[in-house]
Amino acid sequence: MYTIHPIHCATIDSVKGKYTYLTDMGSAMAIPAISFLVTADDPDEDTVIVVDTGVQEPDGDGTVIGNEVDLGGPEPIVDGLAEQDLTPADVDYVILTHLHHDHSSNNDLFEEAEFFVQRAELDAAKDPLPPMAEYYLPENIDSLDHVETSIVDGGYRLREGIEILLTPGHSRGMQSVIVETAAGPHALIGDLAYCEHNLNPKTTSFVDASGREVQTTPLNWDYLPPGVLVDLEECYQSIERLRKRVGEAGRLVGGHDAAFLGNSLP
Repeated sequence: MYTIHPIHCATIDSVKGKYTYLTDMGSAMAIPAISFLVTADDPDEDTVIVVDTGVQEPDGDGTVIGNEVDLGGPEPIVDGLAEQDLTPADVDYVILTHLHHDHSSNNDLFEEAEFFVQRAELDAAKDPLPPMAEYYLPENIDSLDHVETSIVDGGYRLREGIEILLTPGHSRGMQSVIVETAAGPHALIGDLAYCEHNLNPKTTSFVDASGREVQTTPLNWDYLPPGVLVDLEECYQSIERLRKRVGEAGRLVGGHDAAFLGNSLP
């Protein structure tokens, strides 16, 4: 069994419709960029896993690709590890859900870790569709040449209690991580869900990363996809597959959901 520790890497200010498929386009919304530290519950098991490596430091004007960003860079990740008495050198594995800049910008922190990335995602990052090009930073892709990187094709069982699933839609090769916890399986699903509204479209409001209550347009849907995606149908198929995999006892954990900050999971 494992415990998941969300690390708040940055706060990105933008508009809600960018994250909830053209819904509530005029609403301001602050989302956190989150890395997830995964540690074993067994004191005799010292495996340490990090899922995603956060966002880059903002430019001199405080922005990243046009959005205002607070924090960013390696320091919040180092601090988050230190809260669990760990350093980057203690991390055995880094799993990148995908290679967008806000999930893969501090890879060089983990020189001693083995990285896992989907082949389809690496191919997409090296030759991105024009609308997706700004999300892939060449330096992040190049950084994988300087660490031990394992290329995954589809599903992969990393070890007992840790499973990787190919879950495309938001990006061509996005992958999710199934973590077996004391409260059942938790799926770290990257950008298939940014906030509560994605997974619970009927909700009327939620609290964003700034502590502001964001009013939502309730929808009679099972799932509200992200606003940034490469394949709408694949987003739905990936969510359906993940929900089936974790079952009623499981939980889907989005990569930008402020509801998960401040507490370990479960």
